[in-house]
Amino acid sequence: MKKSSKKKKRKLSIYKIAGLFLLIMSLVLCIMAKVLDVLPSKYYIAIIAGILIINVFVDSFLFRKKVKRYKKNIVLVFSILLSIFSFFPIVYMGKTINFMESIVATDYKFENYSVIVLKSSKYEKVNDIKDLSVGIYENTDGIKKAKKELLKEVDVDFENYDNLENLGKDLLENKISVILLEDSIFTMIKEDNQDFEESIKVIYSFKIKIKSDNEAKDVNVVGEPFSIYMTGIDTFGDISSVSRSDVNIVMTVNPKTKQILLTSIPRDYYVELHGKKGSRDKLTHAGIYGTDMSIGTIEDLLGIEINYYFKVNFSSFIDIINALGGIEVFSKYSFTSIDGYKYTEGYNKMNGEEALSFARERKAFSEGDRQRGADQQAVIEAVIKKMSSNTILKKYDSLLKSIEGKFQTNMSPDKIKSLIKMQLDDMASWNVTSISLDGSNGKGVTYSCGNQELYVMIPNWDTVDEASSTIKAVLEGKKLDDSFKPDKTNSTRVMKSYSGSNSSNNVKKNDSDEKKEEVIEEKKEQTISVATEENTTDDDMKEIEINIDNKSSDNKEDKPMDDKKEDSEKNGNLNNQENNSDTLDSNKDVNNEQNIQVNDVDNNNNNNNSNEA
Repeated sequence: MKKSSKKKKRKLSIYKIAGLFLLIMSLVLCIMAKVLDVLPSKYYIAIIAGILIINVFVDSFLFRKKVKRYKKNIVLVFSILLSIFSFFPIVYMGKTINFMESIVATDYKFENYSVIVLKSSKYEKVNDIKDLSVGIYENTDGIKKAKKELLKEVDVDFENYDNLENLGKDLLENKISVILLEDSIFTMIKEDNQDFEESIKVIYSFKIKIKSDNEAKDVNVVGEPFSIYMTGIDTFGDISSVSRSDVNIVMTVNPKTKQILLTSIPRDYYVELHGKKGSRDKLTHAGIYGTDMSIGTIEDLLGIEINYYFKVNFSSFIDIINALGGIEVFSKYSFTSIDGYKYTEGYNKMNGEEALSFARERKAFSEGDRQRGADQQAVIEAVIKKMSSNTILKKYDSLLKSIEGKFQTNMSPDKIKSLIKMQLDDMASWNVTSISLDGSNGKGVTYSCGNQELYVMIPNWDTVDEASSTIKAVLEGKKLDDSFKPDKTNSTRVMKSYSGSNSSNNVKKNDSDEKKEEVIEEKKEQTISVATEENTTDDDMKEIEINIDNKSSDNKEDKPMDDKKEDSEKNGNLNNQENNSDTLDSNKDVNNEQNIQVNDVDNNNNNNNSNEA
């Protein structure tokens, strides 16, 4: 009898332990949900009520003596399953809390420096350059600190250069044995002189930390409109490193109207750098001096206030897209990227690598960097739509892992939480509109490269004013047309092509086709030239060109710029317009524009985009 009584008490204790364990797990779940604070009140109250009802029901069986054993056993199994089930949301919320705590607005930036010598030299390590003269380019924020850092390792002298091209040239010609360069400046020299990279070697590298001013201009993000500077730097690896800003987009958000406006600014836009009165440079080079410089420069350009920033690089971009399970991006044209990925007109399913290649491509288009900006906006729109959909819950864990430490922002965790809570509360779809600034091709002296002239895009101030007005209209509550409304039913998978095609129509022509096109183009130009000399009217000119185009339609692919070409010809700009869709000929445009002065504003905004110097 005593053994039976002990066994009975032991069994009863198991029921009680199971009930208490479920109660503890329920309390932990409620507390963590409150700490995380992303659930709308209606959901949080519903969860609390559900947990309370479940625990009362379970305890009414497990803690009462006068309940049949088989019923207790059934409830026991049920409580164990509930305890196991509650473990998963607790883990997810714990990861989210840790992730939110890791988002800290950084007030510093890193500059990476390299000590460079000729490959043919005898210098192999930093101590080998003792007592030598080191060439430096004093146009980066941290150069003074970098000099001190190098002097800690080896005793050297420094020779200042005010021209980046001359610095690289003197090293190649052995007029100076060693140079010290910040890595983003180093990249510019390599791009400008292909022989440079093949002729040199890096014998020492180091990193310095610099104070920056990235303080947010906080607003109530769920009740007031705000703007975010979205930038993508052209590097892999450490997101804190300064580098050129390959992507420059201002995202204006109105949470009340659910309107998002994406304003794209070409990377080569020739702008005055913030705080450097009279000093102009490409907007992409502003990134060399930190995100705060890019923000200040864009605020000056558009006459607006930017509240926050969001910064990614190539590595983080790929990881985020892959963590989302890929995205569906709308492409205006069918084309093949320089990396060999083939995209079709309409929606394309892309992974991270494919999306990055899509967002970076410009040489496949006669509109060059203008179309690249539009494609970058399309990628952002696709990410917004994917992240605001229910499918994000399935990718939640992998997304957190992929973006932790892979981006920088000065938006506080509380602001991010409040936006998530708002989206979960109304599950609203957002209206996304895109606009772009435009300009004309030119050459100009840049702050980052001294008195060396580079290709730049001279701003079209009408588009700048229009963008500024549109941003302000969204801030004031205006609803715009959605720029991304095409049907997704024909979504296609991106294919990898190894043909190396890089033309805007992406059709590889044989020699006979190319010769036919050359004859047609020559006859077309001659006909138009004669018509111009005979004072033919604009309408007649248009009819002449249409007739020529109709005759050649069997041998020629459609070009994205045809409509723009007709408009420019009606305005009398025939002799200045180059509309060959094969962008391999774009180098000719650069040569034809060597004599363009900085202060000349070309009114023809549809010129083919030249290659970056």
